Amino acid sequence: MKRRELLGSALDRVAFGAVVSSVVDPSDLRSVASSLFSAEPTRPAPVDEGGAASRERTADGYAMTYEWTDRAGREWRLEFRLERSAYRQAVDETHGYLSGFEAAKASGHAERLTDLLADASVTDDRAHRSLPESVRFEGAIGLVHSLEYVTDAESTGLPDYIRTVEETLVDGRGDCEDLTYLLAGMLSQPAFGYRTAVGVLPGHMLAAVHQDDLPGAYADAPTLPGDTYVAVECTTSRPIGDLRDEPVLAVYGDGIEYIDRSAIADAGRGFLRDPTQFQTIADASELRQH
Repeated sequence: MKRRELLGSALDRVAFGAVVSSVVDPSDLRSVASSLFSAEPTRPAPVDEGGAASRERTADGYAMTYEWTDRAGREWRLEFRLERSAYRQAVDETHGYLSGFEAAKASGHAERLTDLLADASVTDDRAHRSLPESVRFEGAIGLVHSLEYVTDAESTGLPDYIRTVEETLVDGRGDCEDLTYLLAGMLSQPAFGYRTAVGVLPGHMLAAVHQDDLPGAYADAPTLPGDTYVAVECTTSRPIGDLRDEPVLAVYGDGIEYIDRSAIADAGRGFLRDPTQFQTIADASELRQH
């Protein structure tokens, strides 16, 4: 059966307005999503020469240079190398939306990148010294914001493709999930030690940080539903805690922190046609059964 026909068959089993986890077996959702997203790119995507990231091919891998300006106007420059074998291994990994988040938090390359961020060149800091946590936090967000936003259809020709941290860094681009994983992966490393989460909105994903872990300047930032995590947008420069005016369907941190079944039900069939939501809620529903 063709992949689109398989997707349609599963969707036909969902009554409009029904709660996903009580109507569709999560294994059905998972098998459909896997068949839809089984293909993968075979080489790094071209890097926009006018963008914030540049890439040189070396004898054994890739040498990346990132240059960006954070929200306070500080200019940053960071160099990062990745072996070709590590990139290939990352491409060969297969993740769902929630396992992709977990993999980002466990990424040794995300840890190395975050360590380098502490020593990154900041133009208004003439003396070499350790950067305050709040400056490093803004630097990490600025790095992610500087990468090109591109849909999976545009960059891979696939309806949906989950990039690992390593792929996003070498490609210098990604969609909202890819950029969310990169930021969450960085902020989860020992250099920050934040408790992180992902927030799921209709057609969108964003990063989130536990309110008790944020720098003091953000102590009063509004929290996501569940009153534990604060949203950090990865594709737009919204203030910390601010997000677009749409319902938060789920928050996944150390397990499912929050899930709005009525909002998922209201989104109905149109919601399930978005591959991001399709896989994420399938994963979330399965996890809640254990």
